[in-house]
Amino acid sequence: MLKTRNILSTQILFNETSFSNLMKKRIYHILLISSKYDAFILEEDGRIDEQIFNEYVALNLRYPPQFIQTSSEKEAMEILEETNIDLIITMLSAEKSESFDLAFKIKKKYPNKPLVVLTPFSREIKLKLDKEDLSAIDYVFLLAR
Repeated sequence: MLKTRNILSTQILFNETSFSNLMKKRIYHILLISSKYDAFILEEDGRIDEQIFNEYVALNLRYPPQFIQTSSEKEAMEILEETNIDLIITMLSAEKSESFDLAFKIKKKYPNKPLVVLTPFSREIKLKLDKEDLSAIDYVFLLAR
């Protein structure tokens, strides 16, 4: 797993995040905020909830988390108000900046909820991450294809 942090706003540091650091808190509900296209791509790559379930079984863990998917900011905020969400995952696309704006809105209202950005790795994404304020984002996970 890769973790990124903005250093002097011009350099991104990539380092390993240990499994034990990722497993400190039990996750029951995950809010996935993505465009309908990104949700479709995740489904085509293999249902993310099934992949997580298989990982849980392989690690002898029980009760994999439930995924709640939305594509709108308004619905995401409603879900956060009505449901006890343990982890928020938002998809980042190279063309849009709404993910960062939404991250700041969520962190302002829910500062203790972990917020993760999931994105395919590309040069455009790296350039975008170099320019953005990542302070509202706990982790950035880059997917290599």
